[in-house]
Amino acid sequence: MDSKVPDHGPNIIAALWTCIPLATLFLSLRLFCKFYKRTLPWWDDYFLIASWCILLSTSVLVTLDVRDGFGKPTVYVIAESGIAGVSRISLRDHIVGFLTPFAIAWSKTSFGVTLLHIIKGKLKIVVWAIIISTNLLLTIAAFTFLFQCKPIEKLWSPMVPGMCWPNVNSVIGLLASAYSGFMDFMLALLPWSFIWKLNLRRKEKVGVAVAMSMGIFAGTTAIVKCYYLRNLYNVDFFYAGGNLAIWGAAEVSTTIMASSIPVLRVLIRDVTAVVAASRSAQSPPDTRGSHKSSGSKSTIWRPSTSANANYTPLPSPTFMGDSTITNVNHALLPPLNFNRDSMIRFSGIGKYDLRDV
Repeated sequence: MDSKVPDHGPNIIAALWTCIPLATLFLSLRLFCKFYKRTLPWWDDYFLIASWCILLSTSVLVTLDVRDGFGKPTVYVIAESGIAGVSRISLRDHIVGFLTPFAIAWSKTSFGVTLLHIIKGKLKIVVWAIIISTNLLLTIAAFTFLFQCKPIEKLWSPMVPGMCWPNVNSVIGLLASAYSGFMDFMLALLPWSFIWKLNLRRKEKVGVAVAMSMGIFAGTTAIVKCYYLRNLYNVDFFYAGGNLAIWGAAEVSTTIMASSIPVLRVLIRDVTAVVAASRSAQSPPDTRGSHKSSGSKSTIWRPSTSANANYTPLPSPTFMGDSTITNVNHALLPPLNFNRDSMIRFSGIGKYDLRDV
């Protein structure tokens, strides 16, 4: 191969196979978190898994395209592989172009379903409208892309007689991508409208809202993809189309990661709580409220009268996620012996509230 031939192939491979491991890591941790909390996967998880499967499949197809010359100018591909090579690459490219809108739609649907878990009232209607409209528009874009030529074989075999309507596909594809990005921003900002009204500490409100707003980055990738879609039919697609493949994969993988972050926040919170509990259990117990009974060498814990002369037994506390029990005189509580079960109860595992999304 001539070393002077311009080739975007290595950049395409590097970008795709950076997105795949990141999406895989976040999705795996999300599913581990569900297992860790002893909950079964729900529809939001299934949509995300389906989206990841398409992302992996399309990345493999683009990798095969790069092996056959995708990323180089068309004239060099024809010189190396002939028209048959061009047809093979075009066929795989159009499979990728057809499947990618579904991966984008389902990844956003996953986050929408998660929101439906926790919101109430009219906001549910808004989320349902976003889910339905995004899926509808991206599905139309996918099938418009697939059937833009008559006969359909002309998509990947330019020598086949027939006609195509690329302008129609370009307009619908650009509209669907822009709408998808706008919906990402909507889904990212929507949690703030109801989280801020909840009876939570300010720190908790910010933590939950920020964790659920990572879709802003997915919306940004969708806007960048619009730029390359705008010039799709004005450039040599074999040479410049790699940018579209890269940003399409980036949008899907970023949405997968953004949808997983709220769940991972719970995992990090619970692990931190368990570590803190372990350290507390290993620290020396507070003996300020203990004394030695007469005729015995053993030390018996009793409430400190100096701490509270009118001591009355406190009920056993129940910990819920990040909930904090205030106004408790810890001098009146015996040292806690943390084992695995008590740590699980302490960390809130198995209990579902807003902070478990």
